Amino acid sequence: MLWPVSEAKRREEIKNTWKFFPVRQPDPLHIRAIWGKGVPDPLPPRNMTFTEAAYPSIADRKQAFEDKALQLNEQGYNIYTCFNRIRADFAGDEHNGLAVKDRDIIDRRYILIDFDRDDTSQPATDDEVDAVSAAAYRLECDLFFNKGHEPMSICSGNGSHIYLPVDLPNDECSKALCQQILHGFASKYDTETAKVDTSVFNAGRITKVPGTIARKGVEVPDSTGIHERYWRMVAIVE
Repeated sequence: MLWPVSEAKRREEIKNTWKFFPVRQPDPLHIRAIWGKGVPDPLPPRNMTFTEAAYPSIADRKQAFEDKALQLNEQGYNIYTCFNRIRADFAGDEHNGLAVKDRDIIDRRYILIDFDRDDTSQPATDDEVDAVSAAAYRLECDLFFNKGHEPMSICSGNGSHIYLPVDLPNDECSKALCQQILHGFASKYDTETAKVDTSVFNAGRITKVPGTIARKGVEVPDSTGIHERYWRMVAIVE
């Protein structure tokens, strides 16, 4: 990053993950580490799952997740996790590299509304992030603020992720409904510079972990600071 973030700050922020994604006793915690698009010297994806069997204490399970997420992020990976709950009998662990599939999800607790730019091959400038945030804010006003609720959202590094709470079974009807909802949001809130990703409707979809650095493309310094492109920390918007 052009402006490094301290490990203490990243650790503080990653713990806020559990405010969005509360953990019950049997819940596995899953990390998917993916090399950033356009970042040099790519490495293959990695999947790791922290289970009740290995970590009976929820606090220990969270700590193991946080430590590994930051370690893999430091190596250059982007770090993702599932925002819907994973079945307790999912066969993945810290060693076998199994990825969570749609069938491994119990039910749906969120719809992910992912606002991003058209060109995702390089880091965003501050102006581009602001333009995406403005589009996301219009949706937040309609769905949350105007109804007296606080939105649940993060800066994804180059855009905005908003989590719409739902209580839906993991079935084909819910899948079709979520897809329809995202297309409806896109038709209403898309702008010339910010788009709703309509492909993120499946139950096993992953999302970026707060406190980790989102790497995409190559950083581009700029003496004026106006057109600077740099990697940012994923952070909860408060």
